[in-house]
Amino acid sequence: MPRGIFAKTAEKLIPFGSVRGVYECDETVQDGTKVSRRGSGGITEGQATAILHGPFRLFCPAGRDLTPNSTMRQAILAVLLCAPGMIRARRSLQQMFWGEADTARASANLRTALYQLRADLEPLGAGCLLSDRQTVQLVPARFRLDAAAPGGPRFLEGMDLTLEGCSGFEDWLRDRRLEEDTEAAQTAVLEKGLARTPKALVRPAVLRPVRRHLALGILACAAGETWAGKIWAAGGTWAGGHLADGVMDEIIHALTLTTLLDIHDLRGGESGPVPLPIETGRGVSHWVQAAVLRRGARALMRLRLIEAGTQRLLWLSDLIPLEEDDGAAVAQGLAETITDRLSAEADAEGAPDLFPVTALAAMFSLDSALILQTEAQLVRMQAEGGPEVLEYLRVFLQVFKQHEGIGAASAIEASALCERLSRMRTSDPMLPLCQSLAGYALHMLTDEQEAAAALVEAAYQRAPGLALNLDHLAVLRLIRGDLDGAAAALAQCLRAGSFSPWRYTYEVTGAMICMARGEYQAAIYHANQALFRKPKYLGALRYAMAGLAASGKHADARRMVARIQTLRPEHDLAGWTQGLLRRAPAPLGQSLVAGLQQSEII
Repeated sequence: MPRGIFAKTAEKLIPFGSVRGVYECDETVQDGTKVSRRGSGGITEGQATAILHGPFRLFCPAGRDLTPNSTMRQAILAVLLCAPGMIRARRSLQQMFWGEADTARASANLRTALYQLRADLEPLGAGCLLSDRQTVQLVPARFRLDAAAPGGPRFLEGMDLTLEGCSGFEDWLRDRRLEEDTEAAQTAVLEKGLARTPKALVRPAVLRPVRRHLALGILACAAGETWAGKIWAAGGTWAGGHLADGVMDEIIHALTLTTLLDIHDLRGGESGPVPLPIETGRGVSHWVQAAVLRRGARALMRLRLIEAGTQRLLWLSDLIPLEEDDGAAVAQGLAETITDRLSAEADAEGAPDLFPVTALAAMFSLDSALILQTEAQLVRMQAEGGPEVLEYLRVFLQVFKQHEGIGAASAIEASALCERLSRMRTSDPMLPLCQSLAGYALHMLTDEQEAAAALVEAAYQRAPGLALNLDHLAVLRLIRGDLDGAAAALAQCLRAGSFSPWRYTYEVTGAMICMARGEYQAAIYHANQALFRKPKYLGALRYAMAGLAASGKHADARRMVARIQTLRPEHDLAGWTQGLLRRAPAPLGQSLVAGLQQSEII
């Protein structure tokens, strides 16, 4: 599965803009070439600069990047840098990173990590990292922490340890991010005199009058010494380009399921190099092109997104195996990445060409004002004779109004909704999305559970790679007691939705399923993943609380309760907890009751 935007940093490049503050140095790189860097202060002699907001980075006074190549060692450094006096007990580090290992193994792992860290920090000189039998310490005078800019990047952005036994670090990281978001919100209240969204929480584009047309042109697969024309299949045919075309077809299909983008398939090559006039404002605004290369016997593909008018490269994907078994899920993830990049390039006033993704992004922002604004715009667009999907977006939005406490949800008439759906053309690419949105709304807001399940299953049959529908399918199967089916749908969902802007809600579904299966540590993991992406998401906080209580982490469970009460004082947490216990199977319910009682939550 590709990991999103492909970026490669050459070893000999010293990154500018990474360190806030400019510096002056001459540095000799590996081939003996001197690279001069000049600027104006900001770093005192002998101090390394640690960047904790955005991707973790560590630079020596001369500007050389000393960032460890191991995420684990980066995380250990970050924990030490943030500790009072930059000192932590060895035992706390062992529990944080190797909590599931026995004491001897955890101690050995920490010794190895510290040995490697000393090698990483060697250019700073001896003695900057100290340790004894009880503690590990950085020398504070040797390090300078980069200050967070208002509205700047998130704390340790992108740091996501998936190693077993690192739940302690996940808890620490989640708490740090929650504290920063809470402080930002309180500062905004004090400065402005009213509650408003922290500047760090960037609102997604909403539905506004279009000022820039977006249209995607699909170019023929690139050919060259390393591209499709040089891949020789075992059967004696040139196969790379055909495989890439198959993946591209899946991507086009995925885009038609979730956007109303104009897509022009130009792979035939009959139209010339610039087949549609950019100058009119209605032609192709962006190109997508696949290139295929060979790694031994394997065929790999890479996609690139190019701005048509300037030929500026906007995105280059990671290498994608063309023998991928689950091509639909891979294509869905790539389509979401392309949509996200186009959204970033869209006009500041919004990008209706990316609709309905823009409407869904507004809902999943959980911003009350933005959700109400989107509802009003949907109603206006319906009155003007907009597309059929408007009705189902409006219905789906009622779920957010009710469950996020924004306002009273409009009544939904199941029979009328199903009747309207039955009149949609079966060839309409938006039909699966409409079925899924309607089915989930019926499930959440009415007693029509059979109709809800039928609509969500029908959407799955038409579009098995649609991530949002897979999430809805997992929830419906969970409610009906099909835990294995729910877990299977979730696994597909997490793969297809790897790059989704609302991935956090998929992780909460994972927490729900793991909780139902009695897998408390896995439930905490999914809840933490959701909180990394959406620190104030109530659903993630609630399942984190329940999982922590059931797994015996009572103090942490009580801290989750405090977070919920701080963020949503009016929320009926007791009512939600009672509902969870009523739905839980008997053995799980007993375990939850015991954990919640010991945590003094009930």
